[in-house]
Amino acid sequence: MGRFVRGALVVVVVLAALAGNAGHRIHHDYQDTRQRRFALVRDMARLVDDHVHRTVHTAEIALDQTAAMVVDGGGPQKARDLKHWSRLREYAAQIEGAEAIWIYDADGRAVLDSASFPNRIASFADPAGLEALRGGTRLHVGAASPVRGASQSLVFPVSRPLHDDEGRFVGVASVSIRVDHLTDFYNLLGFEFDPLIGVFRSTGEVVARRPATEASAGRSLAAGPLFQAKLREAPEGQYLSTSVLDGVERISAYRTVQDYGLVVTTGIGWDEAMAQWRTRTLHTVLESLVGLLAILAALAWGLRYIDRERRAQLALAEARNTVERTSAERDESARLATALDHARDMAETARQAAEAANHAKGEFLAGLSHELRTPLNAVIGFADLIAREAEGPVGTPSYRQYAANVRDSGQHVLELINEILDHARAEAGALTIEEGRCDLEAAADFAVRMLTPRAERAGVLLTAAVMPAARMLRGDDRRIRQILLNLIGNGVKYTPSGGSVTLSVLLEEGVPVIRVTDTGLGIPAGDVDRVLEPFARVESAANRAVEGAGLGLPLTRRLVELHGGVLTLRSTLGVGTTVTVRLPAGRLLPAEPAPAPPPPPAPTSPLSILLVDDDPTVRDMLAGLLRGWGHRVIAAANANEALVVLDGPERLDLLLSDVVMPPGMDGMELARHAARMRPGLPVLLASGFAAHAAGTPAALGPGFDVAMIAKPFSIDELRRQLARIAGRRGEKAAPASQTAALPSSSVRPPGPPRLLIAEDLAVNRELLTALFRDSGYSIDLVADGAAAVKAVEAGDYDLVLMDVQMPGMDGLAACRAIRAMPPPRGDLPIMALTAAASEAERRECRDAGMTGHIGKPYQRDILLGQIADLLAAIGRDRTGTD
Repeated sequence: MGRFVRGALVVVVVLAALAGNAGHRIHHDYQDTRQRRFALVRDMARLVDDHVHRTVHTAEIALDQTAAMVVDGGGPQKARDLKHWSRLREYAAQIEGAEAIWIYDADGRAVLDSASFPNRIASFADPAGLEALRGGTRLHVGAASPVRGASQSLVFPVSRPLHDDEGRFVGVASVSIRVDHLTDFYNLLGFEFDPLIGVFRSTGEVVARRPATEASAGRSLAAGPLFQAKLREAPEGQYLSTSVLDGVERISAYRTVQDYGLVVTTGIGWDEAMAQWRTRTLHTVLESLVGLLAILAALAWGLRYIDRERRAQLALAEARNTVERTSAERDESARLATALDHARDMAETARQAAEAANHAKGEFLAGLSHELRTPLNAVIGFADLIAREAEGPVGTPSYRQYAANVRDSGQHVLELINEILDHARAEAGALTIEEGRCDLEAAADFAVRMLTPRAERAGVLLTAAVMPAARMLRGDDRRIRQILLNLIGNGVKYTPSGGSVTLSVLLEEGVPVIRVTDTGLGIPAGDVDRVLEPFARVESAANRAVEGAGLGLPLTRRLVELHGGVLTLRSTLGVGTTVTVRLPAGRLLPAEPAPAPPPPPAPTSPLSILLVDDDPTVRDMLAGLLRGWGHRVIAAANANEALVVLDGPERLDLLLSDVVMPPGMDGMELARHAARMRPGLPVLLASGFAAHAAGTPAALGPGFDVAMIAKPFSIDELRRQLARIAGRRGEKAAPASQTAALPSSSVRPPGPPRLLIAEDLAVNRELLTALFRDSGYSIDLVADGAAAVKAVEAGDYDLVLMDVQMPGMDGLAACRAIRAMPPPRGDLPIMALTAAASEAERRECRDAGMTGHIGKPYQRDILLGQIADLLAAIGRDRTGTD
């Protein structure tokens, strides 16, 4: 009994020693960790303080330069020209993180900004700051606010007053600095933690803060311990407290920015800061427990010796039982192996049957596509001809509207057929993607251009913005465009007149994100998941008037998943819907170097431009810009002055007019008169809203060369439009001597381009005859592939349009026969006329030697545009020009 008591005492003493040693190590490690974390946030605060001071000081220098420029120019209003705007851009380029430099007049109205010319319409956003600057404040730092015209970024202003030579207040110069330039500074520091970085005004108002940058904008920290106690005690220091903004307990350090009255803070969440200490504490406790277990194991060793013989007997009995079970399991394994071989044979048979079924389904879909699209080709084509009165007036105006209804309904049926066929391929596992380089900016521009007419008819504003860093992807370019078309088209479909649909492409944590936001009808919370299922529709009074099969979103989600991405949907009833597509970061490709902006037209070949704008400031600035590029400009203040010029002998290459010119005739009506008085004269209409109530270019009808450009003017877009018009004028004026200089093998007799069309259906030949009437082309029609081959052998053609599915010799065989001929006939461009909806069928056309394809049903504008582009490209290749 005594030995047992002494042994127990020894155990207690050893356990107490282990516990005391562990407690001492844990406490010492806690104090050391806490001290190092406070030192870390102090050093972080010093670095952020230096960064903020340098940023504001750089802004102050640029503002002083701007103020000197305004004084030299004679005041804010007199500085509103291209020369001062160029200098303002140079000053803005010197500022780290600057979005733009603004010049405001004494009433706070924007006069000039470095990011746009003419300037964006805006007012000084901080009335209290304006009063402070008017009252003599030398430099004012404002709170964060969204960028004008954007929905993502936040900026904060640094402003100073402007005075004339006599010291009178005449305006304000202000720099908008991106908040993320301050908050993302920690990325450069290489910290192992995700720190708090905050910049506050002396009143406690947030200038910049991360995390929760957008949620913190405009809020105040004046009620927190920093402004209530710490700053009153010392201009810098450290403390541990819970944030009044997000409720997180942090180790924080603060410093007052010298000369500017700002306060910077840095911090690390208490849980994050002490995480490593807790891990080491756990290891220490585990080590102590291991020691305890070792002691208990030693005490238990004696008991194990006594029980060893008994367990040996039990082990021997268990071994006998194991031998008996092993024998039984061996017999069962043999039986299961035989059954598994039989199951494999059945599975292989089922797989072969499934492959045969999928092949049969693919052939059925291809045939169904051709059989459905072929009659729709005639329905849509002839209805469009009647609606446009291509052969002359139809007599009764309502018949023209009936034809337009037939055409639009046929187009709707075609869209439903495409969705159903793609959905069927997806269900059969036959929907695939072809990897390649995809330009999201070009895809977004294509989608917006395709859907703008539909949006204008619905009164919906379309906008798109692509971050340069997220522009290039690895993916299927055609399917990416289909994703954008489906999402934007869906937004337009469910958005009432006066609403908007916005496409944005950006990077979020290194992941490319496509986001489409509309201000439409919205979806009830209970139906958000259901609309992503095939054939599901939300039944409501507002939705019943909207047509659709419920396949657009499910098919889009399938295309996104084929790219390895995820599609999510967020919607609020009566507010709108946001669809977000997140693609894998691995699909992001390095951005290609941005091409240099196109040069202005050569001074030796200027355009003669009639410029019409009722705003004298905009008119004079734009006229000076165009004349600086070498163009001849005739300025008019209204439509009446423009009509006098149009009726005179002046040579004109372009009419550039504002859309809204109160009072009197607007730009759309002026464009109609210009088309009558100067046939063929290109028109460029400027408007702040492309779908303006005054009208759209589509409303003018076919045959009008009318384009829209947004105000304020984008310099690059204006250059592109002028280059396009100059290029078209150059094509018309190309001397015949260029044709004479071509090799004899590529020269055909002068005259209109000659086309050969092979189409087996008589109704389609009749439709093509109508479509090409008055197009300027000479066409020959044949009914099969063999006739097409004979026609090419006997005549000289510029282009062959070849139907793919024809009796006898089909289009593919005819193309191979033509390609076997010697040049130049063997090199003749051949376009496939096909209702093919699958990539495999289009690949067959390319393999046969076809240059490209034109899809059925035909749309006259698209058909003639494709042919014109192809013939122009062939002409450039032959002459060696770009």
